[in-house]
Amino acid sequence: IKKRKMGGLLAVGMGSSNPPRFIVMRYNGLKGKTNKSKPIAVVGKGITFDSGGISIKPSGSMGEMKADMSGAGVVVGLLLAAERAKLPVNLIGIIASAENMPSGSSMRPGDVVITSSGKSIEVDNTDAEGRMVLADALHYASKEKPRMIIDLATLTGACIIALGEIAAGMFTKDEILKDELYASGLKTYDRVWPMRSEERRVGKE
Repeated sequence: IKKRKMGGLLAVGMGSSNPPRFIVMRYNGLKGKTNKSKPIAVVGKGITFDSGGISIKPSGSMGEMKADMSGAGVVVGLLLAAERAKLPVNLIGIIASAENMPSGSSMRPGDVVITSSGKSIEVDNTDAEGRMVLADALHYASKEKPRMIIDLATLTGACIIALGEIAAGMFTKDEILKDELYASGLKTYDRVWPMRSEERRVGKE
């Protein structure tokens, strides 16, 4: 992690006695060199416990934060299922894993962190740690030159407010992928709902 200068992942894990981990798994079920043989990268957020860090969460819902590694759990399960089913596809599973804890060595609001892409992040709220670890994980995934990247994460409770606990929010500009994931989710009960950010245009009336 240090060698690859993954500053986001390092910063999130600084407050814990358990060091962060960066996990890469590969499943190769398709031989040859075609466009379809290019791997699909699946990236998972693996915060094993999220106290919120210095910006600590309310105690009432703290116990649920052991599930903040759900995205990483799905990545592991996906690669295991692909291997058992002998699926004709190549996959790269990428997990950024850390424990977000408050301590004297924790990152602080106001800190500036440099990620592996060279871009900087100014920490405003240490409970927004998922974006930081994923910045490093997604940069690593992009360097693998995959056919596509799918990111799985528990990033905000706002999705539960919008969609309830029945469906996950899906963000993509790929209309074909959107339709395929939506249709697959209806069959498997892993339902997703496409979300769109509203475009704001500034100009003369």
